[in-house]
Amino acid sequence: MGAVIKIDTRQQAGKHEIKNEWWALHGVSTVRCKLDFGDYMTDGSNISVDTKRSIDEIAQNINGKQHDRFKRECQRAAAAGYRLVILIENNEGVSNFDTLKSWTNTHCGYCVHFKKKACDPCESGEKCRKHGTRKPIQGERLAKAMQTMSERYGVIFEFCKPTETAWKICLLLGVDFKVLCSDCFRFKDSMCLAAYGMQLIEGAPKPVDGADEMCDWGCPF
Repeated sequence: MGAVIKIDTRQQAGKHEIKNEWWALHGVSTVRCKLDFGDYMTDGSNISVDTKRSIDEIAQNINGKQHDRFKRECQRAAAAGYRLVILIENNEGVSNFDTLKSWTNTHCGYCVHFKKKACDPCESGEKCRKHGTRKPIQGERLAKAMQTMSERYGVIFEFCKPTETAWKICLLLGVDFKVLCSDCFRFKDSMCLAAYGMQLIEGAPKPVDGADEMCDWGCPF
């Protein structure tokens, strides 16, 4: 039996079906239990993965009312000898600190003042025109704050698409999973089918009579 991914009980049921379905399809076992920090762990690894559903959520954690709670979680992980990885889901093309720097806070993106270019979200010393409060944190300042957290607490920040989260968690925790033909770009682009005489039956690859090749992954057809 392979490694089991431990899922924190505070992860709300029904809101993580994409990950759960991917794990089930790829033969990954999971169990729900209380974790002191992070959302996902496994025995034999000193990595703890904490997922964020958006860049806005991590922005609130770092620069909002949740900052102290988030900082304490980072400190608990470090004190226990764990490396906390913050995995931030997004469909905005943000994959690292460099691409994060051009991110505009969602609150500003919907604001009429921003749309009319009457407000520069990155300009310091000026309050939010809509609410009269300090401006929401933007990408460049958020990236700097993340780098500071990394230096102080050893936290690692990673980015991915929501459809990649389950796969990324397995890689970070060192949990093995089945590699399916449908995961392979050769299969998706029909390169595998053309090269090895495969045929597509009911959405799954099937061996053609007489095919005894091995693909580049070492998978027998």
